[in-house]
Amino acid sequence: MDRREFIGTAGLLLGSAGVVRAAAQGGNVKPAVKSLTAPSVCVAPDGRAAEAGAEMLGRGGNAFDAIVAAGFVEAVIAPAGSGIGGYAATGIAFDGRKQQVVAIDANAVAAAAATPGMFPVVTKPDSFDYKFPDSRHRRGPLSIAVPGVLGGLLHWLQQYGALERRIVMEPAIREARAGIVLVKEQARAWLAMRAEAKGNRPPPSDQVPEVVPMDDLAATLQAIAEQGADAFYSGRIGRAIVDHVRSRGGILTYDDFAKYRPLDVRPVAVDVYKHRVFAPPPASGGLTSLQMAALYELATAGGKVPAAGSPEAIELSLEIAKVVWAERLTTLGDPSAMQVEPQSLLEASHLEKLLALVRAGLEHPQPGKLIAPDPLRGTVHLAAADEMGNVVSWTQTHGGGFGSGVMVPDTGIVLGHGMCRFEPRPSWVNSIAPGKRPLHNMCPLLALQEGRPVLAVGAAGGRTIVNNSAALVIHRLVLGLSGTESVATPRVQCESIEPATVEGSVGEECLKSLRTRGHQIKVTAKDAGTAHLIAREGDHWLGVAESRAPRAGVAAGRAMVTSDGKSD
Repeated sequence: MDRREFIGTAGLLLGSAGVVRAAAQGGNVKPAVKSLTAPSVCVAPDGRAAEAGAEMLGRGGNAFDAIVAAGFVEAVIAPAGSGIGGYAATGIAFDGRKQQVVAIDANAVAAAAATPGMFPVVTKPDSFDYKFPDSRHRRGPLSIAVPGVLGGLLHWLQQYGALERRIVMEPAIREARAGIVLVKEQARAWLAMRAEAKGNRPPPSDQVPEVVPMDDLAATLQAIAEQGADAFYSGRIGRAIVDHVRSRGGILTYDDFAKYRPLDVRPVAVDVYKHRVFAPPPASGGLTSLQMAALYELATAGGKVPAAGSPEAIELSLEIAKVVWAERLTTLGDPSAMQVEPQSLLEASHLEKLLALVRAGLEHPQPGKLIAPDPLRGTVHLAAADEMGNVVSWTQTHGGGFGSGVMVPDTGIVLGHGMCRFEPRPSWVNSIAPGKRPLHNMCPLLALQEGRPVLAVGAAGGRTIVNNSAALVIHRLVLGLSGTESVATPRVQCESIEPATVEGSVGEECLKSLRTRGHQIKVTAKDAGTAHLIAREGDHWLGVAESRAPRAGVAAGRAMVTSDGKSD
């Protein structure tokens, strides 16, 4: 295993990364709160990020301020899955002031010098499968596109936030100055990237500090807090990024960086069980999640809705997944390259065509076919809601663990690998092209009932994001489960081809039934993804963090409402 492969492997160990600093110092670790109801809440994959968001809510900020603060904190304390050099982010929100749904595309953008065949693959005869001869598409300088996370965070803060940038970035700067605790493999990877950035050899593997210093990153964040996004895209930091990437054989230019802009985009939407559910448009994964939720309702209309976690529910979910993933991987991409209008894929006539394919699969189950494989996992999802009616669902990512594995000297910035999200084979909708944005899996969702926001969901974990986000909508809106039940219900993962991966908590009888029906099933103890939700509960918000992730938590911006209705 070479150095870059080691960094990638270390980066995938997300579940145990980022133990709170108190643990390393021998103190008591404050357990993460998994569920609470309050006038304003923030949910995050790490309780410290949720608390940073809640801090902003308590200082007179709104849900947008909370998300940006939490996003910057996650970019520090979870550097394998996210960072200010992360390749992409996307969000969906309800703007309480204007009473409208808004969305942002902060996706990566390919360099002007990018070409469709820059990552040749070895294809298999009579198959959609292929292999890369090396890892250049996901590790190293050629895997780097212009990153969007930093631009997206600051754009939403400028457009909708109530607090000053320096205030919102304070918690992240504090965390970076104090240093962070990582599992040993991730700490070694971080130190190796930092050493390589300066042309040095990595420190011996047995010389890993308990607290990894992040002084360079703290200084970078301070400069951005003072100077804004221009410092990153057209100023000193941006020039340092381009210089370093090009010195390693990359193709990014100053002009590529200076031209970058996050986009305010029109959401796509569909009706699901008397709710209007919204998502950012492609190249996000949201359209596919909306199709899944809508098809689930259509497939059960006029009949008995199968119980959550039952063989019937799981079979329906995996047959829907095979149909919509096949369309997703062949039809979706940067909207400028798509042959159809994204919203048309959610129209009733098109959903009926997809439903016919789902019903055919239920009658005569088939394994499906491989179209475009992708094993990468990563990402961070956050959500926040406030008393003013703002609700925000936001997802940001490096891609796979530590993204490209390239750190920029003296900045603490690790760059994501946006180029690996393109289809490497030419002539596909998602094939590489100059200035293009790649298809990705992130899909924060927002549901309205009679014009009022009632549910915000999202997830992390590679392609599981699309399925898990849809599942939360189905569990809550179609099956009527509580927020906690919606998150905890056993999950199923399937793309365009089986085997489907099912959590073993469904039970042996359920697994036996699925296999008897002819399905190929793999069993896992715990789903690879993490998901959160915020739901309207009367005049308050219920925040529910992922029960499968020990560090995930929710925090309240004001006094929490307890079960007896009193305020703590």
